[in-house]
Amino acid sequence: MEFNYEKSLKRLEEIVAIIEEGDQSLEKTLELFSEGTALLNSCSKYLDSAEQKITKLLANGDANE
Repeated sequence: MEFNYEKSLKRLEEIVAIIEEGDQSLEKTLELFSEGTALLNSCSKYLDSAEQKITKLLANGDANE
């Protein structure tokens, strides 16, 4: 399955909202926390990669073409 930043960010926001409600069991909260951590890592890697691509394009002058 291909990574989708927007969907991952939306799911991460949902997880944060659910955890903040505090209505989940400890077990469910830990599952959500684990999922959220994985999503956060994936989003961070994606943004790092995008930043590197932009930096490379700007350094090569390709951004003006």
